[in-house]
Parts: sequence; structure tokens; C-alpha cells
Amino acid sequence: MKRLITLARNMKVRHKIIMIYMAVGLVPLLAVGVIAYVNINNLVTQRELENYQNVLSLTVTAMDSDIKVYNNLSNYIAYNETIADIVSSDYSNDYDFYKKLTSTLDPMITSATNFHTDIDRVTIYTRKDIVAHGTTLMPITAIAHESWYKKALASDTPYWVVDAKNKTVLNVRRMPTLERKNRVGILVIALDYNQLFKRFSALGKYNYGVYVDAEGQAIYHYDGMINPQDELSFKTAKADAKKQDSRVIQATSSETAWHVYFYRSTMSLARAHMQKDFVFLGTILLIMVVVSVLSLRWTSKFIVDRIEALTKNAKAIQDGKLEVDVTSDDKDEIGTLIRAFGQTVERIKFLIEEVYESKLNEKNYEMRALQQQINPHFLYNTLSMINFMALESGQNAISKITLSLSDFYRTALNKGNNTCSLGDELKNMNAYLDIQQMMHDYEFELDVVIDEELKDYETPNLILQPIVENAIGHGIDLLEDRKGILRVYATSTNDEIYIMVEDNGVGMDEETMEKMLSQNSKGYGMRNVNQRIKLLYGEDYGLHIESIIGQGTVVMIRLPKRKFVKKNPS
Repeated sequence: MKRLITLARNMKVRHKIIMIYMAVGLVPLLAVGVIAYVNINNLVTQRELENYQNVLSLTVTAMDSDIKVYNNLSNYIAYNETIADIVSSDYSNDYDFYKKLTSTLDPMITSATNFHTDIDRVTIYTRKDIVAHGTTLMPITAIAHESWYKKALASDTPYWVVDAKNKTVLNVRRMPTLERKNRVGILVIALDYNQLFKRFSALGKYNYGVYVDAEGQAIYHYDGMINPQDELSFKTAKADAKKQDSRVIQATSSETAWHVYFYRSTMSLARAHMQKDFVFLGTILLIMVVVSVLSLRWTSKFIVDRIEALTKNAKAIQDGKLEVDVTSDDKDEIGTLIRAFGQTVERIKFLIEEVYESKLNEKNYEMRALQQQINPHFLYNTLSMINFMALESGQNAISKITLSLSDFYRTALNKGNNTCSLGDELKNMNAYLDIQQMMHDYEFELDVVIDEELKDYETPNLILQPIVENAIGHGIDLLEDRKGILRVYATSTNDEIYIMVEDNGVGMDEETMEKMLSQNSKGYGMRNVNQRIKLLYGEDYGLHIESIIGQGTVVMIRLPKRKFVKKNPS
């Protein structure tokens, strides 16, 4: 009991009101539901039987279509003069007869049956004294003992013989063309039993039976009862149908006069559509509940909505979303609470902005401290002297690398500024790449394509060098089977610039890409570049890495499109 009381106390106010409202209206709703279910059950059961009647009739019609095709084939062969001539003619020797059979009769029979895979064989039985020719031509003595033999001799039309026990289906008839030539012949077309009746095993999903009757004899029976409680024989089904415990429907074949019965227990029929009934009934009840809840919603609107809105805003702030609208003009206790909460949110936003600016200043101080560790005048004078000595001694390579190193440090120091033009940043990167290419003996290709108009836009200082350094060290240097290629290019929109650094190196997996931007690392690597961009321009900007193992890596730098304005070092 205590648990129920605690649960009730912890339940939301809106839910408490709804539960009380639902309890009051539950009894009439259940009464309506029971009455509706009984009526719907009877209606749907009748509709289900009508559907099965239609399905059964269509299935029997489809079987009749097949039977009509076989009857037409029987007529075609029975009245074919060419076939009659081959069978009835006298031949000077057995070889001539055999040749006529294989060259003419066999192809005719084959061509007539090729498109009917349900046919097992076509056989002509004759009283002519012959040796059996496969299954195509046989002496009539082979079937003289069959129960249907005399009836076949008397039948001018195709006659169907079905043996359910041995699962055989025969289309038999005498051949009038042979009689006109003073010969007696019977044509037999043997069909696949299962194929002829296969449609009756697919009338429904389960729990039904089909019984096919020909002149009082069962020629086919399908038992699809899979639930023990639905076990039902055809005989029992006919008896129970009078008591409404089972349902039997019938259709008759127009081609053979066979009677086809479909039977199923009433309980099985009810279970078959019970789920649909419940869905329909549930929908009605749901509509009634929704109407009740909507009316309840209007009643509780002025009490509960404001509390829920305040709770939603509190959860949003808990998730770090501070841009929420927390205002109220109401003078009651809830309005006072909302206004106090809004003032608290504004205070939190103010404190966060203070921390953000402090973090940005901290990064700026780190960058300037790194730049100030290097005495630019001493460095440039030293590099100038090395260049002069190299030229004096004819060491042009040393002179070139010294000049590149001088350009690199000049653009890296950037007079103490944190931003520069994209053109100056490219000079810094190119100086670094000149040194790397000389160190690598020009073993990798370099392709830098940047539109001139983009070089006047602003970029954070020293962001390209760490990225190309990573592309060379962790991508191109590890290649063994192909030459490395490093490409740097850029595109832009009205508001943004995208700089791509692409290599065809060994690539990296998802875990490595994530570590590149998230794990703590020494120095000013890619993580530092990503952080500086976000601190300067916001969370929408920074680095994005895509890589495929064995194919290479693309690092995209996303920056706002701003014209660079030179600043004096502070």
C-alpha cells in the first residue's frame, strides 16, 4: 500500500487528474466495448465466410481453366489425322515404324506438352500388335485390366480418373481418328496430382480443411489444422455445421462436376479475425479516451501547462541549452517561480560568457608566450648569416632551406598577432613544405591551388602547418607501394571558407580520427588548431576529418568568410 501511495505522490499533476477522470469514465467505456465487440465479431465472421466463398470459387475457376487446357490438348491429339496415320499405318519393317515414331510422333507430342510442366506423360494405347515405344505408344493390353478401361472406350469426350491413394490423375478418352481407320485407340494424359490441387493448400494461413468429392468418392483432402483445439474432420464439420460449431462452404467444378468443400471451426474463424476486432475496438476506445483527455486538457491547461513548460526548460538547461524563453506575466505563485528561474538562467549565461572569454584569453596568452620565446631579431640575423655563408661557399641548397626556414618563422611569429590573411598563412605552410620536400628529397608531389581572391580573408595564425605535418608524418611517410601526393585547395560560399588538406597516405580508423581532435597532446597539434578556431569563431567552425584505410585522408577547415584587417601587436 505504501508503494502505491508513494507512486501516486510522485505522479505528475496532469497524470493524477487524468487518472481520476479515466476512473470515472471507465465503466461506461467497458460496457460500450463489450457490446461493440459482440456485434463486430458476428459481422466480421460473416464477412470472413463470404471472403472464403469468393476465394474458393476463384480457386475452383482457376483449376477449371487448367482442366480445360488439358481437355483441349486431349482433343487436339485425339483428332489429329497425322498422329492417327502414324499409329494405324502398316510398315514393311519395324525400323521404318520406329523412324516414323521418333521423327514425327515424338516431336508432335513433345511440342504439345512442352509448355505444360504439370503433365507427367502422354500415352496412346492401340490394339495394333506393337512393341511399346517408351511412354508415347503402348499396346492396349497394358490398360485392359484398369477399372476405367471400358468407360474410356465408350467416352467421346475426355474422362477424368483420380486416385487419391496413389496420387494419380489421368485424362482418358478413346481416339475417334483411329476408329475411322478401323483401329481402336485410347489416349491417356497423366498429370501431377499435387500440382493440379496445389491451390487448395493456399486458401488461407492455417486451421482449415479442403475436401474434393467426385461421384461420392474423395479424390483430394487437405488438412491444415495446426492447433489441436481446432482439429476437425470433414465428416464432423458437416455434422457440426447444423449447430453452428463449424462452417462449411462449397463450390462445384464446371468442367468435371467435382464438389469442393472448405470447412473450418467457428472458433478458429473467430480467432482468425480476433486481432482485427481488437484493433478496431481499441481504435474506438482510443478515440473516446482521446476526446476525454482533450476535454481534460482544456480543464487543466491553466494549472499544469506552465509547470510542464518550466520543467521542460529546466531539462533543456541541464542538457546545456541555455537559449530558452523563461518569462511569465502571471502574478500567482507559479508566475513568480518562473520569473525567478528566468533570472537565474540569465545569471548563469553571464557567468559562462565570462569563463569563455577567460579561456580565449588564456589560449591567446599561450600563443604569445610561444612566440615570445623566440627572439626574432637574433633568429633572423642568424639565419641571414647562414644564408650568406652558404652563398659564399656555393651551397645553394643550404641557402634555399635557410630562406624557407626564415620565411616559416617570420610568418609563424606574425608580429604577435593571433590572426592573419590566408595568403600569409599559405606562405607559412609553403615555407614548411619547401623544407619538408628537401628533407624528403622531393619524394612526394605537392599541389596547392587557392584562388587569389580568397587570400585576403582572415584565418587564425599557424593552422595549416600542423595539419600538413600530420599528413606527411602519419600518412605519406608510411606509404610503401606508391608515391605520396599532398593537395591543398579551398572553396567558399557567401558566408564561409572551406580549406581542404588531402593526402593519399595510409589513412586512419575512426578511433584515431577521434583522438586527433579530442585527446590531450603536447605542442600545438591538430587538437589545438581545432580548439583555437572554435574559441575564435564558435562551435560551428573547426576541423572535420574523413579517412579511408589504405586510400588517404582529407582534413577540412571550416572558417567564417571575413576580410582580414591588419592589427598592431599588443
